[in-house]
Amino acid sequence: MYDSVKKFVSRHKHKLIISGALFCSTAYVVYTIKNKLAEKKDKESREYLERSRRQQHYEATENTSNRMITEFVKQLHVKYFAKNLRIENIIDKLKKQNDLALWEEMRICVFTRACLLVYAETMLVITLKIQLNLLGGLVYKSLSQDSPPICSKTQEDYLLHFSYFIEDGIQRLEEYLHSKVIKYVQQVPIQEQYNLQELEKLFFLIQTEIASDTDSPFRCIDSYMLHQMPQVREALLQDMVNETRELLKNDEIISVARYCTSHSFNKLMDAITVNTPNRSANLPTTVKMPFAKWLPIVDRSTKVTESGDCSLKQNVHLDGKVKVLSANVYEAFCSA
Repeated sequence: MYDSVKKFVSRHKHKLIISGALFCSTAYVVYTIKNKLAEKKDKESREYLERSRRQQHYEATENTSNRMITEFVKQLHVKYFAKNLRIENIIDKLKKQNDLALWEEMRICVFTRACLLVYAETMLVITLKIQLNLLGGLVYKSLSQDSPPICSKTQEDYLLHFSYFIEDGIQRLEEYLHSKVIKYVQQVPIQEQYNLQELEKLFFLIQTEIASDTDSPFRCIDSYMLHQMPQVREALLQDMVNETRELLKNDEIISVARYCTSHSFNKLMDAITVNTPNRSANLPTTVKMPFAKWLPIVDRSTKVTESGDCSLKQNVHLDGKVKVLSANVYEAFCSA
């Protein structure tokens, strides 16, 4: 029996060696493939979990930013628009005396408030979206890399930079817009017959003038929105403020701000159209009235109550371009 096996092995020695080598090679290849597949699956699982965690954190950041924006917009309405640029006193004076100077004052007031509502909300939303997504991205990065967390004091100090707009920046913005409104609105005689198309053109001229101005608020949003503070001691806080200022000067972000402004002016014209009396269902733009009669309609379309509610619903923070901007800022800082 032993001799038979020995002879068989001698006879098929090369075949057995080759077969053994092939078997071992095959086993090694199979083992390697299994390992590679397991590693790939493990890597894909980790990446999926990472994407899921990042997406959940981003969505939480967006929800927080939307709530804060809604609150800040209302706060701005209560603190500024509910107290300034109101025409009730002018109307009371006009009831006693039909003075041309009062009509001049009222139309500048009405158009300035309409423009200020549009520009203020756009600038507020763009700035807060950048701040909160920059901060959210850095917080996620510190959590995912087991780095020291950003302390609450630093986060609070960073967001406090924005308070300048509600305290002082909004007043500067009103003064700037007031000068642009005067340039175009004063040219229109109070008794001139105006329709919706001409009214829209008037807003468009103001908007175009602002867009082409070298001192346009969109070219220096940071000077309206953020405190001009000296160098701070904390390096991280200073870096965050500097990054925010740089982003606010970015051409792409300025383009988004201009788009949002145009969109809000369209919403304003829709609101004015709805509030226009005797309008034709098919051709509302053909309704002509003396320019003076358009003033209470524009006023009604931009009315702000003492509680902060505004008849003009802009919802800039829900715009698709703003959402893309938010996602890009978050992604840039959570993976930087």
